[in-house]
Amino acid sequence: MRRQRSGWAVLTAALAAALTGCVTTATDATSVRTRRPGDALRPASAPVPPTQEIEILDPNVDPTGKPTVVRTTAPVDPALPVLPLPPAAPQQQIDVPPAVLVHKFYYTGDRSFQGPMLPGGPVIVSVNHPTTLERVYVPVTLPPGAPRVTYTGNSIEYDYGPQSVTLVFGHCGNPRVRYSQATAAHEAARKKAVAARTETASWVQRTGIPQGLQRFKDETKSACGAVADRVHDAGKVIVDVTTNAVQMIPGAQLLKSSPEDKAVREQEGLQRAADAGPTAESQFVPRAP
Repeated sequence: MRRQRSGWAVLTAALAAALTGCVTTATDATSVRTRRPGDALRPASAPVPPTQEIEILDPNVDPTGKPTVVRTTAPVDPALPVLPLPPAAPQQQIDVPPAVLVHKFYYTGDRSFQGPMLPGGPVIVSVNHPTTLERVYVPVTLPPGAPRVTYTGNSIEYDYGPQSVTLVFGHCGNPRVRYSQATAAHEAARKKAVAARTETASWVQRTGIPQGLQRFKDETKSACGAVADRVHDAGKVIVDVTTNAVQMIPGAQLLKSSPEDKAVREQEGLQRAADAGPTAESQFVPRAP
């Protein structure tokens, strides 16, 4: 019966994966019942230095590492209705060999770090899918420069300031590539917002409100500490006065027990407890013949 239930669970998971377009393995089908596939197979966070996160593989077509155009002679296909170049011109194929950008440890937790200097141009990003953990290869076009790289559970963003390129991962397969370009209006609005925030902070500092709040907090803390000290002193005075008044009562010293009397009473109590306990004779029960 248990095997039949397990078989139905695997069949249901496979059917759900087929409807969504994902290829489900036995490991995925087992993990679907408890949590999202791949969550139990990866750490929530790993202390990996940013310098070890990304490695760049140069196509070795330019000694300086820059994107370089490569011309190759293309065979002429007479079946094409329109040739790419005039018949008299040599048929050439223009290509730019891409560099390879390898993310060695993604996903290592939500983090943001300064990425390395990238040559730009066509790039193939090699990264592990955060859900299926399979290695995927995504062709993208990156601007030259050192972007700010941001990791989340389902995306990798290369932030160049006004430009950004984001890889958005789905449940399976290659991620979607999203290019963002800031417009002039957006950049002007952003600069105005930053200027307004800076001016507001400067105005608040000039009013002295933060300093006043800090002084009020310090004085309140000091006053509470002084009140606690005075309460402690008053309680100590009351206890001392009460103790002295009790000691001045005639015969009060007789109400106190000396250490010798306490020891004698404890010894007598232990002796009584030992006498009241069961003996070996009372605990013996003869066996029936």
